[in-house]
Amino acid sequence: MKHHLKPLLPLALALSLGACATVESRKPEIDNRFENATFKPLVSPDAVQAPADWWKGFASEQLNTLMQQAQADNLSLEATEARLRAAQASLDGAQASFFPSLTLNAGRQENTVKGTSIQGQATNNRGLFTSASFVASYEIDLWSRVRNSAKASELQLQATRYELDAARISIAGQLASTWAQWVAADQTVRLFETELGSFQTNLKLVELRFRQGGAVASDVFQQRQLVESAQGNLAQALSNRDVLLNSLALLVGQPPNKISLNRESLPALPPLPATGFPAELLNRRPDVQQAWSQVLATDRSVAAAIANRFPQLSLRASFSDQTPNSDSLFDNWVRNLSVNLVAPLFDGGARSAEVERQRALLDQAVAQYQDAAINALADVDNALIQETRQREAVDSFQRQLELAELSLKRLFAGYRNGTVDYLAILDAQQSTSQLRRNLVNAQQQLVGFRIALYRALSGSIPQSTAAEQS
Repeated sequence: MKHHLKPLLPLALALSLGACATVESRKPEIDNRFENATFKPLVSPDAVQAPADWWKGFASEQLNTLMQQAQADNLSLEATEARLRAAQASLDGAQASFFPSLTLNAGRQENTVKGTSIQGQATNNRGLFTSASFVASYEIDLWSRVRNSAKASELQLQATRYELDAARISIAGQLASTWAQWVAADQTVRLFETELGSFQTNLKLVELRFRQGGAVASDVFQQRQLVESAQGNLAQALSNRDVLLNSLALLVGQPPNKISLNRESLPALPPLPATGFPAELLNRRPDVQQAWSQVLATDRSVAAAIANRFPQLSLRASFSDQTPNSDSLFDNWVRNLSVNLVAPLFDGGARSAEVERQRALLDQAVAQYQDAAINALADVDNALIQETRQREAVDSFQRQLELAELSLKRLFAGYRNGTVDYLAILDAQQSTSQLRRNLVNAQQQLVGFRIALYRALSGSIPQSTAAEQS
């Protein structure tokens, strides 16, 4: 047996080690889809990289407080932290195979032997015995199966750490986006409150002209309908604002109706941050690094599955004794030393199937890594494009609103003088109201695109920042 196995040793070692080196040696090939990727030149060459706590650039103390609470109390983060602890425990369990196992067996038993004496009488011979044994066993890791299994667990732990970093970034982005939506909803509430008062004042003017004979009844009815429309819009805006406040409460780990915010305006955005080179982004993004760690972990699992097809060699030592007197236990002990070789001869192809399964999982992990990398690059480019174009849209809405308000002012002056028809006033009021809402929504979307850019560019939150927040 020994001579038959010896020629297979170099082949088995080559297979196991080759499986470990497969992914690393193919790294340039895996990355060739995005090695020449570029971003649109929309950022100033003098731009600086966004800080890890990018939300502080919005200059909102309320947002900063919410962010601290979310990083400390968000339930999704707590679940991810629990997965990290579980991954650490799995690694500890896998590394335990590096050491021998030692077990103790002890017992006390009673033996009764029934028989017949020479005189033909029934006899019962009873005896009490105390037994104990120590057993030590250790597997010699000939083909690195244990080492690769432990390394796979270590890489899984690393992937879970990256997952936690990515989750922190995701929660920060969700919280900042929801906060911006709440601020916009609050501004919309104030906008409808102002419009309602303005429409009611205009209604009094139309009713006065009706009493003076300068307007018809339909003008009064249409203006009243506009007042009712503003009241309905205000009710919906209040509902939307309250729902968003509950969403913020959930993100900071609180039940609904447990937080309150003061009124504030949407922030002015700082200059666009530097994007850096695509390769730098991929090394910085924790979700991409998580996907790569999964590739490396699966590659180690392939190596472990290959090694599992070869014989396993283990050592076993035991010390035991059995005596009727516990005081004399181990006075006369038995030692047993053995070397065990377990070689799979036939398993119906189970081990080969496991190797193929792990290889398929490796191909899946590589594809998922490439997908994560390409999406990371697209996230940055899309956010740059959207913010640039959204700025143009915001500027356009601001100019439109200025013209609409100027036109409405002139139309009311003509209406008071009797030179302008009421339908022109009605149309101008509705158009101006819609433009105000469009402007608030466009400003909120602009802030949202900046938050998306920060998320796309963000790396792991430094430990010092995380400690301050928790």
